[in-house]
Amino acid sequence: MTSVYVTVGSTGFDELVRAVSTKAFLLALSQRGFTQLTVQYGSSTDAFRPPPSAKDQHGIRIDSFDYTDRPLQYIEQAGLVICHAGTGSILETLHSQRPAIVVVNGRLMDNHQREIAEELAGREFVVCAEPEELVQCIEEEKYRELKTYPRADPQPIGEILDEEML
Repeated sequence: MTSVYVTVGSTGFDELVRAVSTKAFLLALSQRGFTQLTVQYGSSTDAFRPPPSAKDQHGIRIDSFDYTDRPLQYIEQAGLVICHAGTGSILETLHSQRPAIVVVNGRLMDNHQREIAEELAGREFVVCAEPEELVQCIEEEKYRELKTYPRADPQPIGEILDEEML
């Protein structure tokens, strides 16, 4: 798959949106065979400023929107997902078995997102990055070496529910 989906979730994340708007980021994508970038920018409307000329977009087709109530549609079509470190976005990506670069918003006060992202990165399910590290992450291609997140076995929960209902 040659597309990249970027999501900031239901809020905004200006630093992430700015990082994926740069010529350097688009060049890195292009050099790795990506041809499509879809950006869900949330309330970071003013931060999303892709280069205006096709030449500066390095052959990357760019689509963008503020919000979707169907993120899985975009995640499942992507060859790479770049998401904020919100648990919902991470889990949707992992359950869809797509490689993910999880970008931590260091400006959040209670930074539990960093803990979650770093734990999953330590288990090699995601790449964890800061916005300013995105170009390097694309260039290093560590997202191609990630482990596939195991699918949950619903049987134990079903057995518990059956037991409780009887």
